[in-house]
Amino acid sequence: MGGVGKTELAIQYTQQYKSSYEGGICWLFAREFNVGTQVIGFAQSQLNLKIPEGLELYDQVAFCWRNWCEGDVLLVLDDVVNYRRDIEPYLPSAAFTRFKIVMTTRQKFSPPVQSLSLDVLSPEQSLELLTVLIGKERVQQDFEIANTLCHWLEYLPLGIELVGRYLLERKELSLFTLLFRLQEKALERQAIRYAALKLNEENSTSTGRRGAEAAFELSWVELDNNSQHLGKLLSVFASAPIPWYLAESAERNYCENSNGGNKFDVEEMEEARAKLLRFHLLQLLQQQEQIYRLHSLIREFFRSKLEGEPDVTTSDSKAN
Repeated sequence: MGGVGKTELAIQYTQQYKSSYEGGICWLFAREFNVGTQVIGFAQSQLNLKIPEGLELYDQVAFCWRNWCEGDVLLVLDDVVNYRRDIEPYLPSAAFTRFKIVMTTRQKFSPPVQSLSLDVLSPEQSLELLTVLIGKERVQQDFEIANTLCHWLEYLPLGIELVGRYLLERKELSLFTLLFRLQEKALERQAIRYAALKLNEENSTSTGRRGAEAAFELSWVELDNNSQHLGKLLSVFASAPIPWYLAESAERNYCENSNGGNKFDVEEMEEARAKLLRFHLLQLLQQQEQIYRLHSLIREFFRSKLEGEPDVTTSDSKAN
């Protein structure tokens, strides 16, 4: 999911194994810019390739692959959204086996892509990250609160980094006060929009380029209406594992009591669930019992999307 450290892991890999790629490492931003034009720009500026005029974009990219310098090459495609449309047309031919490809993405791809799914940090790793950011003395002074804060953030690296940098800028602010404010904002469906979870873009040195809400928003806009509706519905459940039959019951009740006379469709609901799973916005805990969970910050994000909508009191009572 967003903020779990995919880009940071790719950066660490390139730094540790750069000597293995004598042909160079080419980093491409898959979301923001056209991959083909990035490859051409890299080849011209870093490899001094002279590309023949009059070629179509795909042919220019193919020329780059054929004339790349010797040795194994690593291509890093960061934040892939649409593999078929944005990536596949520009990849080197399978015959060029010296090109190795690493992609970071929020989605799940089928073979031949080999996936490595990242989870959140352990409690110990989370506390270690917070300590690196704000210092050992400050963590030791409020050790139990520091643990509780990491737990409230459910050990998401982005959340801990944002909160840590916020605390670093406000040395007078106690961890207890910050935790209390986050919890109060959560009651108002505003925690995800609190300043401590935003990125200070002016002087940030973080490899993360977005705050928590902005990071999750990138996945939100990829969802259809049914998936967005399901996310908001699940957010009114208590912060605990959710048996799927309860989610179905809440949706059925919602349809029966909605003014628009919505019709309950179990297959439509299952398709929406599949999309949330594909974007790592929902986690399957137990397959046989069909039990799911939302990360606490994802839950806060979905709840913020309920702003301005009538409270789903019936579903909320079932959830709790």
